[in-house]
Amino acid sequence: MRDGIQGGRGRGGWVRALRSGILLALLATLAGERAFAQGDPAGDVRLTGVPDPAAGYYRMTTEYVSIEPDGRRRSPDVHDVWIRYAPEPGGDLQVTCRRYTFREGDSAVVAIPALAGWTYRFRRTATGLDERGWIFGIDQKKFAGLTNERGAALPQATAYCMFNAFVDFHSFCQVFAERTIAGGGIQDLHRIGQVIEHVASRAVAPISLDGFAERGSAFHLGRVTLELKGLSLVDGRRCALVGYDSGDASLTMTVTPAPQIRLGVHGSSHFFGDLHVDLTSQTVRKATLAEFVVQETSGAVLPQRIRTVVERKILLRALSREEFEIGL
Repeated sequence: MRDGIQGGRGRGGWVRALRSGILLALLATLAGERAFAQGDPAGDVRLTGVPDPAAGYYRMTTEYVSIEPDGRRRSPDVHDVWIRYAPEPGGDLQVTCRRYTFREGDSAVVAIPALAGWTYRFRRTATGLDERGWIFGIDQKKFAGLTNERGAALPQATAYCMFNAFVDFHSFCQVFAERTIAGGGIQDLHRIGQVIEHVASRAVAPISLDGFAERGSAFHLGRVTLELKGLSLVDGRRCALVGYDSGDASLTMTVTPAPQIRLGVHGSSHFFGDLHVDLTSQTVRKATLAEFVVQETSGAVLPQRIRTVVERKILLRALSREEFEIGL
């Protein structure tokens, strides 16, 4: 019963899905805060937060590693996605998933046919939600009943991690790398070594996701910071190296993984990483994320409280159009 409730491979399944509130809460707070006016910061490093109006091509790999109570690390689950975006009039983006593959532990890599060629419209709104209640315009219904290329159904938790991959992608390329109207965004970084407090610091963001979290669930952000660490060279392009850090964050949720089953989740998270922002195009050339999630799940159907620790890593790289179309 316990493994069935969690989904995926035992204890790691639900913690992987539930950590969605970490970036999701931040994104819902910031998604609409973008201005198109060109900034003019004083200093040698000029981060405008206004990207060139050109198509972007990316590959993003996410690893989830469950850590046992004795410190043993399970083989990682690996999500690999190729994403293209093209600007539209008004600031929205047309986003296309060329390919999505998944590997559970030591099993073989499998493709997800329903996501190959899938297109949606990334929406910029004040709340991060469109008129249908979808964050950024990403259709959550697309991730219901997913199967792999062999026809095997994916656990609910795994499918939700796939949905969250697209949320994470936009957190790098649009939220952190673009300017914010109220300040406290990337456009305020002018000098190497400078640290600013992000506008989303200490926000309490509700998490209400159909089929996953009940109303009243919330994510509490810590002191979110951006730091201009220096300059880097990625793919021959001069970039600004910008670090981000979530501070101490906490999560309280009530989830319903199956009818008539309610579970309480309490935990903490710390996520941080780097953005390499092209100083010419003001777009992300490379991004990394490391996250540590510790949480406890309890409920009447569980014989005891379940404590889980998961480490998550992301590597995002910009591709040429040719690399994207080949799918390397």
